[in-house]
Amino acid sequence: MFGLYDHRGMLRYAGHGRAECLAYAELFALQEGTFSLEPLFASSFTLEVSTAPIEQGVAA
Repeated sequence: MFGLYDHRGMLRYAGHGRAECLAYAELFALQEGTFSLEPLFASSFTLEVSTAPIEQGVAA
């Protein structure tokens, strides 16, 4: 996934690839140099889910 950020650093669009982001830029006539494309996740991104029970605190 890639994000298209405007010149202020605000995420304007998130897409599955660079081509989708560039299509967005073309659709809205964004000029080259006024936006940047950045990967949204590291390539080694993994989601770890713990199956351990959650310990609940006892109210005093």
